[in-house]
Amino acid sequence: MLIKTTLNLMGLMLFFVASQSWSKELSVAADRITVEDGDTLLISFDDGVKRVQLIDIDAPEDTDNAKFKVDMKRTGLDYDTLYSLGAIATKHLRKLLAEDDGFKLVYEPDRLDRYGRLLGDLRDEEGVSISEKMVMNGYAIAKPSGKLNTPHPYVALQRRAQLEKRGLWGLLPKQTRLWSGSAPTQ
Repeated sequence: MLIKTTLNLMGLMLFFVASQSWSKELSVAADRITVEDGDTLLISFDDGVKRVQLIDIDAPEDTDNAKFKVDMKRTGLDYDTLYSLGAIATKHLRKLLAEDDGFKLVYEPDRLDRYGRLLGDLRDEEGVSISEKMVMNGYAIAKPSGKLNTPHPYVALQRRAQLEKRGLWGLLPKQTRLWSGSAPTQ
């Protein structure tokens, strides 16, 4: 019993240490952030500018890149329609960032996505995630990065945005459903 309890405590300590070491927090002035697209930022760090993928979301592309081409093929949407979805999402992200002077970036310095971007959660001055706002406002979809035993909270926000026709769900509902892979709502 004592051995089992000791092992459990050691496991919890290792988990705590591991979870603390993977993420860093950085205060970022708004003027050090540039929006690349609806889910990617360029942030000036002390050692240079780095691309940061907003974690747990996906927004339509507004740049003719590899993912844009895959999305065109997957959805059957034409170039102009898909580009419009991306441009609208990007514009909304810029608007969100213009609302505050400073942000906090929580990121994983040693973990990059397949496009070489840092994975990060940008939070406003009240501590609210910009990713959360993008999904809640209907300009991005939930794309959980980790394996969870329960649904990611952004999934419910996405469903609500879709039902209430917020953002892209209200502006271009059919096209947004095609891009997102979501089933139509009643």
